[in-house]
Amino acid sequence: MNKQKMKYHYEKILPGPDRSFKTGDTIGNVIECNFHVHPEYELTYIASSYGTRFIGDNISMFDVGDLTLIGPMVAHHYYNSPQDSTSDKWGHAKVIQFREDFAGSTLFSIPEMTEVRTMLEASKFGIEFPVEDVQNALPLINRLFSAEGASRVTLLLETLTLLANSDYKKLSTISGSGINIQPDNRMNTILRYIHSNLETGQALSLTKVAGKACMNPQAFSRYFKKVTMKRFIDYVNEVKTGKACRLLINSDKTIAEICFDAGFSNLSNFNRQFFKVKKMSPKKFRDNFRKQMY
Repeated sequence: MNKQKMKYHYEKILPGPDRSFKTGDTIGNVIECNFHVHPEYELTYIASSYGTRFIGDNISMFDVGDLTLIGPMVAHHYYNSPQDSTSDKWGHAKVIQFREDFAGSTLFSIPEMTEVRTMLEASKFGIEFPVEDVQNALPLINRLFSAEGASRVTLLLETLTLLANSDYKKLSTISGSGINIQPDNRMNTILRYIHSNLETGQALSLTKVAGKACMNPQAFSRYFKKVTMKRFIDYVNEVKTGKACRLLINSDKTIAEICFDAGFSNLSNFNRQFFKVKKMSPKKFRDNFRKQMY
């Protein structure tokens, strides 16, 4: 069977001459992030901002305190709406990127690393961690960012060990295994266009977006599904649902108001699409969140 050919931006990660892995603070008015892949594992902590997160074929919202581990060659993208930004430092992510052999080719094969090895295997689908485990890991992550020398390695291993014993959850139904990556800046342009239109409430149709890509609707539909693993309409509805979740959590607007603010044209379709993505009604989603908070 031929390897599947996908097109994403390939990110070249250089840890530095005195580093075995890379740590970096991404800070700006929004988190600058294309739909991309790389052969390193990536641990991403959201220190500030909120938005929509794309990992493999999973689309979900993220907020302050979000922590994910993304395996090698898993396509991912974090999107903030510029309209939500409150300062030139609002978009802040702390990112740790490391290869499997960063401390030797056999490190994760030893018996003491069994739980970590299992977690790394799961991360090939992208995984997220529970709030309480993120809070326990955060002091280690913060120390890691200011550490030098051997302490960097030991702190990373401590962090991975702590997280490996948490109740993490897989996100995507597809992994990055066996994917032959080719550069594709066109998709990043298309996604920015889609997000911008949805955030500003402008009309968005398959024909309109296909025209932006200089393709006819049929060809664009095939291209979009090949790259994102989703139909165009499903992708748009999931992004709208993510915005609705944000409004359900952070506002007291009625369900009907949120329906239209999120970009849906009628309440019945909103309820149907929301249930398809979240497996519950908008009201139940809001009620469940408030029960967890109080």
